[in-house]
Amino acid sequence: MNRLILEAIGMYGRELYQLLPAFILGVGLAATIKTFKWDLKLRAYMRDSGAATIPLAVFLGVFSPLCACGVLPIVIPLALSGVPLPPLLALLATSPLMSPDALTITWAGLGPALAWTKIVSAVGMGFLVGGVTYILEKRSNFSKDIVRIKPVFEEDGSLASAYDIACANDITVPTMVVKQRDSKVLFFLERARDTSWFVGKFLLLAVALQVVLELAVPVDAIKSIAGGSGVTSLLWAAILGAPLPAHQIPIVPITRGLLDLGMDPGAAATFLVAGPVTSIPALLVLWKVFERRLFYLYLGLCLTGAVATGLIFRLVT
Repeated sequence: MNRLILEAIGMYGRELYQLLPAFILGVGLAATIKTFKWDLKLRAYMRDSGAATIPLAVFLGVFSPLCACGVLPIVIPLALSGVPLPPLLALLATSPLMSPDALTITWAGLGPALAWTKIVSAVGMGFLVGGVTYILEKRSNFSKDIVRIKPVFEEDGSLASAYDIACANDITVPTMVVKQRDSKVLFFLERARDTSWFVGKFLLLAVALQVVLELAVPVDAIKSIAGGSGVTSLLWAAILGAPLPAHQIPIVPITRGLLDLGMDPGAAATFLVAGPVTSIPALLVLWKVFERRLFYLYLGLCLTGAVATGLIFRLVT
């Protein structure tokens, strides 16, 4: 028993040590983007640029340090302020999959092949979801009355904050108070602190789960479900990943653990995408904010994109 505990502690320490440089680099990149407000500038441009903004939304989703939960306070006011549905969904599909800190941690934890796969899948998922929605909009009344929640306005007639709108519509969204600072250095340090706390708590928990997986789950169990090279293993990987409440950071150690237990690399690519893009918190809010047809479209396209990611990964590696 003592030997098993010591082995678990050793594995936990080695995994954290391996991910530490990527964690520091990713937090620094995310804090820099927040400090110079590059993500806010892109978001404002997206609001003002009309329907032809799917590529911009995809770029914003990959570039911005947001996860599925973090992007929801952005999506709600954008939806109520009239931003077209295709770029909105492209942003929603892309943001949970990739960010600067997620890229560095994926690279360190899973290697360059799966890191590049994650970037390409994030871009492809954004164009898939945004493009299909655009076609449906042009050929049907798909977007008519698609938003279910009611707007809330300030006394001056402007749209209220996402938090106030969510509270008025019985929706829970994360919120964070950000104090503006004259000193960019101080502002950077505060954003680095916030990002470290947000990313770090998930990373610590996910690495612990990885250790438990590797020590407690029989290798044969994973190999029998997702160890084969057929389509079935990809489907199982998507089914396993879809309900997992893990965003782009904790999914990395969990995928590492499953790979060590014998999961097929193609199935791992599917799992790596299916988990974050269909996280339960994001799907629950989508269920409440939009009409059901949008929820089913989003879920179907995301699962299709996740399985396609695994197939393409097998073809090119």
